[in-house]
Amino acid sequence: MGGGIDFEKAREMSEGRKYDGGKPQLYLLPPKSINEVGKVLTFGAEKYDPHNWRKVDDLQNRYTSAALRHIFAHIDGEDVDEETGLSHLAHAMCCLLFKLEDQLIGESEEERTRETDTREYPPRYRIVVSREADNEEGSV
Repeated sequence: MGGGIDFEKAREMSEGRKYDGGKPQLYLLPPKSINEVGKVLTFGAEKYDPHNWRKVDDLQNRYTSAALRHIFAHIDGEDVDEETGLSHLAHAMCCLLFKLEDQLIGESEEERTRETDTREYPPRYRIVVSREADNEEGSV
């Protein structure tokens, strides 16, 4: 009763484990394409600043237009952007990544706002503002 070695348990303990089921398998990203996107991002970071894209007014519409311009140039047979010498498709992918990031950030902020706005504080934490003047005779 219990004096022997549990070989199955010993085998399990000797092998490395990583519980990552249900997590994105990022190794599936195509490395050459991601590298090209990185080159476009580097060009933009050096020309403007690393996070300039986040500050663009009307981001969704402007990056939709920019992505389509790059895609249309590619369809017309132009492989690289004249200014950067980099792939039009990599430029389009950057534009789409910016749009997606903006959308995902907006959704998470909306969720946070909904959670905050719907929270009901207990009465002891509520502040009641009186509209009556407190400079009447007898007031403190």
